[in-house]
Amino acid sequence: MRHFNIKSISIRASVVLSACLLLSACFEVGIPAGEDKTWGEINPAQGMHDSPAYKEQQAQPNFKGGPASMRTPPPATVTNSYRHFTYGDDIEGASAELINPVPITAETLEYGKLAYETTCVVCHGNDGSGEGYVVGENKYPNPPSLLTSRARDFSDGHLYHIITHGQARMWGYKSQLHPEERWAVINYVRALQRATNPAPQDRQLVVKDK
Repeated sequence: MRHFNIKSISIRASVVLSACLLLSACFEVGIPAGEDKTWGEINPAQGMHDSPAYKEQQAQPNFKGGPASMRTPPPATVTNSYRHFTYGDDIEGASAELINPVPITAETLEYGKLAYETTCVVCHGNDGSGEGYVVGENKYPNPPSLLTSRARDFSDGHLYHIITHGQARMWGYKSQLHPEERWAVINYVRALQRATNPAPQDRQLVVKDK
């Protein structure tokens, strides 16, 4: 009859268990076994499949500069939405040199109307007179009317500069409107101006319609 040494078995089991625990501290099972694989892959870097995720501009504990530092983009990095505008504070240069590249068509006027009613109508009103939803007594001050002779005499480039950088109490809308949308808004503002102050050819068209 065969006799077993309980003490010897216990020692061997302890050695095997210790080895497994030691290996588990250095290796992890990666891609699960599947198809013709019998075992999953073994990766000698624990935690690689469960690395911490950080959001943009979130403080990073392991980056240079300490926990309060943020990830800094490389030099000269620009955002995808960046559009260079060379005129800066030179509103006179923009007024004289910028040409509206968006043609006046039924489609672009409809697009300009949509952009106007999304971003401009709350202050400038539906007709451009400055009677918007958020202005008036106990509200924001009324903006200048877009229908005055002064506003009508502004060039498209002048209006584009105001929309881009703002003027007086009005802030810039370059973050809300892409360049093409700003130009389309200007076309729509011109339509509002001509609706209130029709040109001679507009009056002839009205007579013909009657």
